Amino acid sequence: MKLKKIIPILFLLFLFLLSKKNIIAQSFSSASFRIQWGNFNMTGGTKKAPSGLTLTDSVGQNAPGQFNSSGFIVKSGFQYAYDTLSKFSFQIDKLSLNFGTLVPNVGSTQSNIITISTPSAKGYEILAMEDHPLNIFQTNNNIPDTTCDAGTCSETVSGVWTGTTSYGFGMNAIGINTSGVATGVGTSSIFTNNTYFRQFANFQAGENNQVIMTESNSVKDHSARITYRIVIDKPQAAGLYQNSINFVAIPKY
Repeated sequence: MKLKKIIPILFLLFLFLLSKKNIIAQSFSSASFRIQWGNFNMTGGTKKAPSGLTLTDSVGQNAPGQFNSSGFIVKSGFQYAYDTLSKFSFQIDKLSLNFGTLVPNVGSTQSNIITISTPSAKGYEILAMEDHPLNIFQTNNNIPDTTCDAGTCSETVSGVWTGTTSYGFGMNAIGINTSGVATGVGTSSIFTNNTYFRQFANFQAGENNQVIMTESNSVKDHSARITYRIVIDKPQAAGLYQNSINFVAIPKY
């Protein structure tokens, strides 16, 4: 019997100047706070003139400007702060995946791509969770979460899943470059390669979100291909199976 399964995927989406002389810092305080710093600049940032010219400045700070030496460049001044910052962003290219008709003992896959940028110098984490296993709405007919080929994977451990007699639903994440070529950046510590899968953490069962991609540096448009795989058994009841997957992107600080 051929079964039609559809899965809509929903997403949640200094420079320190050293001197042998004593330095008296400026200080402001109240009953609830105290601020200490070497100086307080009057203004800083980017200004644009009607003519189209752009000015960056830092007024009131000690020794602002760019200083060059052999092998070193120091940018001192608050107007340089924005130079190294990019906006935090997280994107998913497809929000609904349709597996169509599934055939017993034949693996079926769908995929989408996630992309992240973060200004945090300590990187980011992307976590994932399903609301419940694939099921027919308001019934007990489920497609279970996979345990991979040798029963070695779970929501916290990845395992090889290439066979078609290990039934269930699972996912793989592989870092890719701008050409779509697998690099493993951000994912290799979790998924060795594209044959390794794991379950989604199950919110209904009280399981915790699990990290599927992470890096420890600021990044710009780093992507991963998320592959979803289903293998069903012959006794699987016919019907429309679905669930929702939540991705959470968190910058590290």
